[in-house]
Amino acid sequence: MNWKSILNFKTVDTIEGDGFVAELRRTDRRKTASIKITEGKVVVIVPKSLPIKEINALVVEKQNWIKQKLAIHEDTPKPKSKKFVTGESFSYLGKNYSLVIEPGAQSTCKIHQNNFLVSVSGLNVDNTAAIKQILSKWYQQQAEIVLLEKTEKYAEIIDVRPSKITIKSFKSRWGSCSIHGNIQYNWKIIMAPEYILNYLVVHELCHILHHNHSPLFWKTVAKYHPSYKESKAWLKTNANLLDLT
Repeated sequence: MNWKSILNFKTVDTIEGDGFVAELRRTDRRKTASIKITEGKVVVIVPKSLPIKEINALVVEKQNWIKQKLAIHEDTPKPKSKKFVTGESFSYLGKNYSLVIEPGAQSTCKIHQNNFLVSVSGLNVDNTAAIKQILSKWYQQQAEIVLLEKTEKYAEIIDVRPSKITIKSFKSRWGSCSIHGNIQYNWKIIMAPEYILNYLVVHELCHILHHNHSPLFWKTVAKYHPSYKESKAWLKTNANLLDLT
């Protein structure tokens, strides 16, 4: 196999592989090498003094795994930029609703039949920011109602008691549970199908019992959400679609 290393320590180092280019990051904070693939980008993180020959060998060894991960990324649905105009589609609990903009003295949002009805004043001006804010506020309110209700339900089933429940906006995670039992949810999960919400709630509540991702933790999750593997895979594949972008 033909490998070419481009080493320039003043810029970004890269390694050209068979059908992909990996970014090489050297650091004195690591003792072992690792490969990460994020959003279709391959990054090789290695100790600062690791010889390029060993780095190339690592990439060759992992090339099939890298290609598999990149193929999964190619198959992942790509989000389309939302237009906050009548006719645009928005998801709630896994179902798509068509946005309908109406004139109104007050800013409101509600679901009626298969539509998101949003009222704003002044339809002859650009209300994009206002409509996005109205939808965002509505989603957050619904997330609080639905997630609190589900948490209360599953907490009783699992026999745990969270200390505090908060609905927040996270950039790259859907929930968290502190060692003290404080649970936080990402409000954007409300766009996903309901069984995904159930999985997330069970996942975080089980962290009260096992504050790790050990086999025992996943066994506990499976007890209360048997299809957790499918739910986990769905969320990983469709995460980038759950947003008001």
